[in-house]
Amino acid sequence: MGRILLSFVALVAIISSTSNLKADDHADMSYFNFQVNFCKLNDGSSMEDYADAVDNYIKWSKKNDVEVFVSREMPLFPHDNFVSDRGFDFQEILAGPHSTTGKAWDLWLGTKEGQKLAKKWQEAADCYVKWGHAYPQYLDQKALDSDDDRVVSWNWCSRKDGVSMKDLQARHAMMVDELEKDNIGLSGWVIVAPVTGGAQAPGDFVHLGIYDDVESFMEYKEAFAAGGWEGYYDYTENYASCSGEELYSDEVLNRPKN
Repeated sequence: MGRILLSFVALVAIISSTSNLKADDHADMSYFNFQVNFCKLNDGSSMEDYADAVDNYIKWSKKNDVEVFVSREMPLFPHDNFVSDRGFDFQEILAGPHSTTGKAWDLWLGTKEGQKLAKKWQEAADCYVKWGHAYPQYLDQKALDSDDDRVVSWNWCSRKDGVSMKDLQARHAMMVDELEKDNIGLSGWVIVAPVTGGAQAPGDFVHLGIYDDVESFMEYKEAFAAGGWEGYYDYTENYASCSGEELYSDEVLNRPKN
């Protein structure tokens, strides 16, 4: 039964709030700003050109004491197909304190050096930038700190009408307890609610599952196939509507030292 519950939680985010997440409602939880750049390379640009622009940004952020966590995600198993394409090639994550993010953007927009870097970035790719609030639910910090090449699943969900916060929180707490007993390959579970520029988001929140590699992800999928699907269907029928998982490779580009 424990493995069934675990595979359920690894696929579905049992959220402790909905799209209106507020830091004041989660004083006992850690949280951070979560920026996603949805990017498409410009004609004539290569990934090497884009990577150079981002590398220069990271160096600049260290120099100006505004560095944040940065990773780049490439699609492995996206929902796109031959008749439905979202129009971007990859996505980049910049995660850190809200204060650091605000200072970085002010320097990026308001200084000559920042504007020079912005021009190079915009020449390489066309990116839509979104902000969200991220709330870690389960983290194996040792596994996360030791792996710079991993995979991340995304599953967008929206709360069903009539589902109370109390019910969601109770289910959430049960799932975290089970994960702490056996994580079945999961290194991290983070819930992100879009807050700025997210009116067209495909759901109220997205559940991110972080895995060391595809083998670890398949360990979780095997548990799902062995019976975890029962809990998942109960959730989607009674708690939230979800679009289903997408899987991305994730390369860590920068880890702040402080």
